[in-house]
Amino acid sequence: MPLRHFRQPVDSLGGSRNVEEEPSSLPTGSGKEIEMRQPCTGQPLLRLFLMVAALSALALTASRPIYSAVSRGHATGQTAALAEAAAGGTSAKAGCSEATARQLVDEHHLNAFLLPNPVRQLLCGPFTGPGSQAMAITIGAPTCWGTQRWAVFSFRGGGWQLVLDERQFIFPLITVGADIRETTPVFRQGDNRCNPSGGSHARIWHWDKTRFTAGPWKQATPPKPSQNTVPKPNQNTVHLFYLSSPSHNLWCDVGDEDKVYCVSAKLPHSVTLTTDGMVKICSGPPCVGNQKLFKPGDPVLAYGQQDEQGRYRCKSETTGISCTVIAAGKGFGKGFLINSAGVRRVGP
Repeated sequence: MPLRHFRQPVDSLGGSRNVEEEPSSLPTGSGKEIEMRQPCTGQPLLRLFLMVAALSALALTASRPIYSAVSRGHATGQTAALAEAAAGGTSAKAGCSEATARQLVDEHHLNAFLLPNPVRQLLCGPFTGPGSQAMAITIGAPTCWGTQRWAVFSFRGGGWQLVLDERQFIFPLITVGADIRETTPVFRQGDNRCNPSGGSHARIWHWDKTRFTAGPWKQATPPKPSQNTVPKPNQNTVHLFYLSSPSHNLWCDVGDEDKVYCVSAKLPHSVTLTTDGMVKICSGPPCVGNQKLFKPGDPVLAYGQQDEQGRYRCKSETTGISCTVIAAGKGFGKGFLINSAGVRRVGP
């Protein structure tokens, strides 16, 4: 009977399988031939195994530098981020952006008109000293003069701090190095709120290591030719948008946005009058948000004088300031009297 031989070739998956060979043509009694075939069959398998192992080693070696480079880059980025956070986290925590500006305006209740987007201008720079991070924000108003307030925030102690809050009509702010140039219109007596005739003046705000200080005002644009709008000293009727009582306890905004708004510093309260004669009274500190209104600077309505602006008339008396509607309509003659004690309605 012919002798059958078996060998173990490597299959495509790297394993081995038994393959039955065709019957040998040699005589069946040749034991020597059988002995010679067995060692010859194992050598190709060994060589193949060594070749696969060598290729695997080469592939692993080639991949290690790439993995290491990526790992080192990732670690370097983490280290830089940690170092930046330790140094103050300027990019992650102190980002000067419009979104941050809107958030700060809301947190500090600077959006007096409750606009959906009150930020009109945003400047970023080292305004509070070398190496500092600060932002200057102008805040809008829905009136004929669209910007009526501005503020500066400085990033310190891990958060944004309010360091300056100015409330007045302004033109766009300009940076001068690390300083801020503020330009405002000049209103002459008799000017209406939307048309200042005195040109504009400007001043520089500089950080003196602890706070902002303002330089002197300098005329920026010339005034318009005079139209004799300044009243005589003994004139009983004036035309003012802003006025204070002689005691500086009361402050009024007359005719702006077609209404009258007056506030009292003592026992804080405020009142608003509209052309239909409606009087809205508010009591408590939240009703008087800006204490700077009571500082000297706005014209004083002397006792016995009256101010006519738009559709309203306000009179200054020893008992307080009374304001009424003078335009024809259902609100005619209606108004209020405000003093340090409170507010009461007057008229029909």
